[in-house]
Amino acid sequence: MPKRVVIIGGGVGGYPAALKLAQMGAEVSLIEKDRLGGVCLNRGCVPTKLFLHAANLLDQIKDGRRMGLQATGLGLDLSRFRKHKDRLVGELVGGVEKLCQLRKVKLLKGTAVFETPRRVRIQGSDQAISGDAFIVASGSVAGSLPIEGADSPGVIDSTRALDIDRIPSSVVVIGGGYIGLEFAQIFNSLGAEVTVIEMLDRLVPGEDADVSAELTGSLTSQGVRVITGAKVQRIDGSPGDKAVDFLVDGQKKTLRAATVMMAVGRRPNIDSLGLKEIGVKLDRRGIEVNEHMETCVDGIFAVGDAVGGLMMAHVATAEGHVASDNIMGQKEVIDYSAAPRCIYTNPEAAAVGLNEDEARRVHGQIEIGRFPLHSSSKARILGGPGFVKVITEKKYGRIIGVHMVGPKVTELIAEAALAINLECTSKELAHSIHPHPTISEALMEAAMGLEGYKINCA
Repeated sequence: MPKRVVIIGGGVGGYPAALKLAQMGAEVSLIEKDRLGGVCLNRGCVPTKLFLHAANLLDQIKDGRRMGLQATGLGLDLSRFRKHKDRLVGELVGGVEKLCQLRKVKLLKGTAVFETPRRVRIQGSDQAISGDAFIVASGSVAGSLPIEGADSPGVIDSTRALDIDRIPSSVVVIGGGYIGLEFAQIFNSLGAEVTVIEMLDRLVPGEDADVSAELTGSLTSQGVRVITGAKVQRIDGSPGDKAVDFLVDGQKKTLRAATVMMAVGRRPNIDSLGLKEIGVKLDRRGIEVNEHMETCVDGIFAVGDAVGGLMMAHVATAEGHVASDNIMGQKEVIDYSAAPRCIYTNPEAAAVGLNEDEARRVHGQIEIGRFPLHSSSKARILGGPGFVKVITEKKYGRIIGVHMVGPKVTELIAEAALAINLECTSKELAHSIHPHPTISEALMEAAMGLEGYKINCA
C-alpha cells in the first residue's frame, strides 16, 4: 500500500515536495488556502523580480546615452505592467496546477489544523485527512515593528507594494535587508525620492562587509539616501504625508514621505496550525527540526520559512526534497554550507558560504582573492561596477566563501556554490578555462590571485 503523505502549504517548499513524493510512489494530498506557488510565485520572488526587471530596463536605456543611444518619453505604465504581472503569475501558477494533476497529487483548498499527529482537519468544513507522514510548509508573513503607526494608512509592506496604482513621490523604506534594498531600487528607478533606514550599522548586515559597502555606495550614487544605526520609534501623519520619527546617535530626527514601506523581514506562518497541541516544539525562529527536517513528533516534517533560518525559495525547495527522501526511507541531511544568497538590485549582489568575519572565526587563517569588475571587459561593456571575492582556508586552499557585486552575479553564484559543494580549491578553480568575454572570468581571476598571479588587474 502506498505511503500517504499530507503536505500543508503549496509554496516552493510544499509543491516540489509533493511532485517528488508522487514520483517516488507516495499518495500525496496538498492543502493550500490560497493559490499554488505560495508567496514566491504570487507575491514575492517572481512579481518582485519582474518589477526589478522593468526598473532595471529603464536604467539601462537611460545609461545607453553613454554609448550614443537616444530615447525619449521613457516611463512605466503601471496599469499595463500590473496586467502583465498578473498574467505571468497566473501562467506560472497554472503550470504548477497542471503538474500536480499530471502527477496525481490531490489538491485541497483550505486551512489545515492538526487534530492528532496523524490527522488534520480543513477549517470550516467536515473534511479530515489522515496520513502516514506530514510536511508543514506553511510559509511566512511580512514582519512589522511594534511601534505606534506601524499599521496606519500609508504604510505598506512588500505585498501591498506590488499592487500600488501609482509611484509615490517619496518613500521611506524601513529595513536595509534584501527586501528593503530591492524595493528601494524599484522606487528610485521609477522616480521616487527614497530613503532607507536600517537599525544596525550597515546595510545587509548578515552579508560580507565589502558587499554591504559596495551596495551602499552604489545606491547612494543613484540617489538613494541611506541612514544606518537608526531606531524607528513612531510613524505618524496621513496617507500621502507620513512622518517617521527615529533615533540616531542619541538624537531624535524625523523624515517625511508620501509612503512608508515596512521591510523588516518575515516571520513563520505557523500560529493557527495546532502544532503545540500535538507536541511539536517551536523555537525562536519557527518550527524546530533536525538535519533530516524532522520535528520532535514522529512522522511530522517541516520545511521552508516555517522553520525560519534562510528564508529563501531555493532553500525551501531543497529542504522539501530532503524531507521527501526521508519520508520514503532514504536517509538524507540538509546542508546549508553551499546555499546561495542573492540580492537583485542594480548592480546585483550574490554570496555563498562564509563571509570574511565568519571565515576568520571558524578557520583562523584564511586567504582572500579579489578581482575588481572595472578590470573585466564584459563588465565594462555592461557598465556595471563591483567585484568578486573568493575566500579560502589557508591549509588546503579549499574555497569556503564567495562574494560578488556586479551585473549578472546572481547567475554566476551557482558556479561558486558548486565549487564549495565539491570542496574545490582555488587552484582547481583558477585552472578551469572560462569563456571570454564573460563576467564568469572574474571568478577565475580572483582564484588566480590566490595562486599568486594577477593577469588583468594591477
